[in-house]
Amino acid sequence: MNKKIKSELMEQRQQMDDDEIREIRDRMQERRENAAVSLKSHLETFNDGVIAILITIMVLEIPYPSGSFTLSNFRESILIFIVSFFVVADFWYELNRTFLTFDSADHWVVVTDFLFLVSLSLIPIMTKWILNDIERRAVINFGVIYLLCTFLETALFYVGHRKQARVYSSVYRASMVIRVLWVLVLNAALIALAFYHPRIAMYLYISLPVLSFFFPHIHHIQMVAAHRIKRNADD
Repeated sequence: MNKKIKSELMEQRQQMDDDEIREIRDRMQERRENAAVSLKSHLETFNDGVIAILITIMVLEIPYPSGSFTLSNFRESILIFIVSFFVVADFWYELNRTFLTFDSADHWVVVTDFLFLVSLSLIPIMTKWILNDIERRAVINFGVIYLLCTFLETALFYVGHRKQARVYSSVYRASMVIRVLWVLVLNAALIALAFYHPRIAMYLYISLPVLSFFFPHIHHIQMVAAHRIKRNADD
């Protein structure tokens, strides 16, 4: 009889321990999910701050006409700022739209985002280089940095959605692959063009952010599809 009571007490204690462990696990999982959502929000704020500082520095680097710095030089500096501004602003716009398509962030989202910001920070100096010295080396280096920014922004979209990849349709996965290939082929073609016609390649690179900003059809389709898939998964 004592053995039976003792056995029942041990089973009850084991059950209580299991329930407690399960409760702790559920609580930890909830905290991890909340932390991931909070991390995404902090990351978006950090991105806005970095890009705002970057644009502010670009403005502060414009000297006013005085001495050897003529009015013509001042106009050139304004042109460089405008071009750099549109490039950076276009990437910020696409980055913001990318973050709207997923709800949380993890370590790899942070890493990809930071690599993107590092690359984006080089755009102003590269823009100044190609506008001041339109030659093969300058345009090729600008093209490499632009390709890196575009690729990392695209990679950020994939990294943010990789955990939900199993619920994506084959058509949607194919559209992601096509977008990556389009980014690589387009930029590779422009870099190759810079070897022979750096001026033409430079004009095309300057026009890309404007075209992307006003005609974001491919990216818009992908964003709409991501929102629909996320809504269906939540339902």
